[in-house]
Amino acid sequence: MTSRFPTLLRREWMQHRRGYLVLMGVPPLLLLLTILFAPGVQADPKEPTMIMAIAMAAVTGLVSSIVWIAMALQLPGLARRDTQDRSIEFWSSLPVSHSASVGATLVMHGLLVPLLAVCVGFVSSLVVGVALVGVVLGPGAWAHMSWGVLAATGLAGFARLLFGLCLATLWIAPLLLVPMVASAALKRWGVPVVVATAGIGGLVLDKLYGITVVGDTLGALVQHAGQALLHVKNQEPDMEVRIGKNGEHITDVLAMFPEWVAHDALMAVRDLASPLFLFAMVVGIASFAALVQLRRRAA
Repeated sequence: MTSRFPTLLRREWMQHRRGYLVLMGVPPLLLLLTILFAPGVQADPKEPTMIMAIAMAAVTGLVSSIVWIAMALQLPGLARRDTQDRSIEFWSSLPVSHSASVGATLVMHGLLVPLLAVCVGFVSSLVVGVALVGVVLGPGAWAHMSWGVLAATGLAGFARLLFGLCLATLWIAPLLLVPMVASAALKRWGVPVVVATAGIGGLVLDKLYGITVVGDTLGALVQHAGQALLHVKNQEPDMEVRIGKNGEHITDVLAMFPEWVAHDALMAVRDLASPLFLFAMVVGIASFAALVQLRRRAA
């Protein structure tokens, strides 16, 4: 079974790689072409190290966000893909368990592809950032950039985003898996039923009975997912003061970034000790079991 799971992962990648690669590659390419050929490209502030750091964060975040949204929209349809094209009969004839098939779909689309998007976005951001500095300030500005500080800052932010993305995916597992279960059970009506149930049901409970548990729970899951990526609300006061004192020199601020990121990641881990996270995991596990059972019945 261990040797078959990578094969299932490759199947998912081979079927969807073209669309994902387009989503990962086109946005930074368009940005690069705009920077190189659009007239009057400007940036503020005029500090090359700061321009580079902002470009790295912006491009990486843009590519990651686009691919993540595409993944979230695509997952419900994948729950009934094999049933729609009747390939489930073929897969059921192979010595591959239904749990492995469902797990491979979730791991590839829900985790590995978004992580790959972060990697592609980060590499692309280096090219876009260097081009932006060269166009705005001239190629001579490259020699005045703090490359060592940028390397430490970039790698720290890159590692933090990879780690945070894994945590954020766990937090919003119910928001990803429940629509998949509904889609597998109700086909094309699955997602509309989930949206209508959560939206209308939550509204009715709120307006008629003053019960806001539905909206509060969904909002809290999204909030914690965001804090898993960037936990700025709970930074230590002394760290904020230190950043403020050194704010006049960007290299000093960026040099502190790896320490800030480490503390930020620790705060995100501490958030896992929460009843809401336990709820998310229980719903996620139950949804996974339901997906396996629905696939078994369809076979």
